[in-house]
Amino acid sequence: MKIKIYVLLLVSVLLTACGSSLKSDINDYKSQMKDVQLEEKKLVQYIDDLQLDQVDQLIGSEITDQKKQKLKEKEQEIESKVLPQLKVYEKKMNKVQVNNPEVKEVHNLYISNFDEKKGFIHDIHQYIKLYNDSIESNDEILGYTKIFEKNKETSENYAELAAENPAETNDYNKLTSVISRNNEELKTKVEELMNTSETSQRIGYIDDKLIPMINSHIKTLNQMHINALHTSHMRQAQIEIYYSLINYYKERKNAMKIEEQLQKLPVQSILTRAKSIKTVDDKYYQALKKLEER
Repeated sequence: MKIKIYVLLLVSVLLTACGSSLKSDINDYKSQMKDVQLEEKKLVQYIDDLQLDQVDQLIGSEITDQKKQKLKEKEQEIESKVLPQLKVYEKKMNKVQVNNPEVKEVHNLYISNFDEKKGFIHDIHQYIKLYNDSIESNDEILGYTKIFEKNKETSENYAELAAENPAETNDYNKLTSVISRNNEELKTKVEELMNTSETSQRIGYIDDKLIPMINSHIKTLNQMHINALHTSHMRQAQIEIYYSLINYYKERKNAMKIEEQLQKLPVQSILTRAKSIKTVDDKYYQALKKLEER
């Protein structure tokens, strides 16, 4: 009978010691997590300040100067506030020391949630940055298109003057013949480009065929012996047209790369995560509470 009592007492002492040890480990863990959760609150506040629910309205088909400005501001806020705070938060979290395996299991849930938050932040930053890059690239393309049209108009004006001057007939006919041949070659190459679907192949085509061909056209015009004044100005305007085309297609390459990257980031899915990310730690706090109640 005494042996049974001793065993019961021993088990009781061991259970009390284990319970006391777990409680102590939980309290130590919660104490360490105070600084971590403080940094987490700052991060959440910065994310709230971004007002990501507005992004949907800013990435519509009609891009105004006001929308451009707001999107740029969001990118800058992420880079100046959110990302630096994420680093501080992660650094604090990584300093937490957990030896108790049961507490460790709960903490691993918190770490997993952090990884989800971090992934979301990097995805939304990448999307907004790429979208802003896309806007800038399209603006560049539009700028080169305007330069092209201006140079084309200049070339046509000099062509009219040259055509009206009998003294320039030979040089004018010689130049228009070369330009006509060049335009046919350019038309063929552009059609081939348009019929190419893969982004990598289109970029390769621009680099390997289209731009080298335009450069060869520039070289041909530069090597022509032309004395007539208006025809000479016409040639120079045509050379400027070719340079604007080179810049146009170089920027088109950049726009293609950006568009391909954007297609890999489903923005609606990312924005949906912006709502769920606020409740991602609910299971963690439930698990911690359950452990405390044992």
